[in-house]
Amino acid sequence: MKNNESKQALAPIMSNISNIKRLITLLIFGLIFTSCMNKKDKIEFKEVRNIYKSVSPSISSIQRLNRNDREFAISNLKTLGNIKGFPLIEIDSLYSDYVFATFIYFETIHTKEIEFEVFGIYDEYRFGDRKLYRLDSTDLYYRTYMIPNDLCFAYRFILNDTISGEKQIITDPLNKELIPKGARKNFSWSVLDLRANEPDWNTKRFDNVGSKLDTITISSIILDNTRNIYVYLPSDYDKTNKKYPVIYLFDSFIYLNRVEVPNILDNLLHENKIEPMIAIFIDNPTRTSRDYELPMNPLFKEFVVNELIPQLKNKYRITDKPAETIIGGISYGGLAATYIAFEYDSIFGKVLTQSGSFWRDPNGDLEYANMNRTDFLINRFIKEKHREIKLFLDWGLQENMVYGANRKFVRILNQLNYDFRFIEFNGWHDWSNSRKTFPYGLLYLTDNE
Repeated sequence: MKNNESKQALAPIMSNISNIKRLITLLIFGLIFTSCMNKKDKIEFKEVRNIYKSVSPSISSIQRLNRNDREFAISNLKTLGNIKGFPLIEIDSLYSDYVFATFIYFETIHTKEIEFEVFGIYDEYRFGDRKLYRLDSTDLYYRTYMIPNDLCFAYRFILNDTISGEKQIITDPLNKELIPKGARKNFSWSVLDLRANEPDWNTKRFDNVGSKLDTITISSIILDNTRNIYVYLPSDYDKTNKKYPVIYLFDSFIYLNRVEVPNILDNLLHENKIEPMIAIFIDNPTRTSRDYELPMNPLFKEFVVNELIPQLKNKYRITDKPAETIIGGISYGGLAATYIAFEYDSIFGKVLTQSGSFWRDPNGDLEYANMNRTDFLINRFIKEKHREIKLFLDWGLQENMVYGANRKFVRILNQLNYDFRFIEFNGWHDWSNSRKTFPYGLLYLTDNE
């Protein structure tokens, strides 16, 4: 019969759909949420697992077919992608903590070279050149890797026309998982998420929740610049006279558009997981300003404490209690938040740091270029008096120097009897994981877990 062999070739694909479901049920959260309350507790970290170039069992089966059966199998593969979505995930029978992940793209114009870019990768050895291979003379382009079975990252395709020289960047047309959903073209990223199913606090669940987002402009004499500040106000703000708990977040674009914090707050509040609170999203005045403002810049610290906060408290009913004041950020923002709270724990009693750049020296990136961590702020925690701050930290196992510095930091926090929690996730220096860990951090810091 014409298609017996092609059906056999597709058998691994179909069987692996059910295998993936079993895999997901076996993963508990896909995140290790570790509590460390005193120095007697033993801190356990996850194993760092690498990524390897590999060969898909299903693609290999298709390659062995004759031309007619191969075309039929590829057609079925495309149909499967339209229904189930890609990348194609297949179980590795030899290594239970790995899966085969195949990035697939169908292209009829064969003057194009196709590759995928991964958000947040600074070291190319993780994936190599990332160029997709064409399967003989077919329309199928693919690239397979053996990856950890709890990996999560954002990616897109790059289409390079070798004749016109034109370059087009698109999301994966056969992957329905986008961040953020419903965004304009070239604004979203596709996401490969192998973690177990978790509550989705990021997507808007309810209409007419009543919260609002103000935009104000604040000028700084200290920094000689002007920036936008976005202020989230809970639904009952205009109905009360009380002061509200607050969270200050650097890198407003990331937290508004990638992590989608307003949706998180609305959803958690609607489910009675948190009390109403104000959120302050602090913009970067230029594309490069974060590189010199956020990495422990004393002038930026003074701007936050002596210019930003007084103006905000003059306009909004924001708490004066350190125990109700969180400061947070991602990458340099996480470093800045920890640094400012360390200097002013009388104002900021809680810190949320995501992939914090604790390797960073305040004098520049030279040490990073030399792959030599300085751990400047960590060493200040060791040498100076105990601060009254509570911390939540997260980081990715694929983040090179970031995870090493953060692991050192939590060991020090543990030895010094700080109140803290941390999450290690399997991913890069991006927001596809941070958007999922943020609600856990917020619940912990607001004593609502």
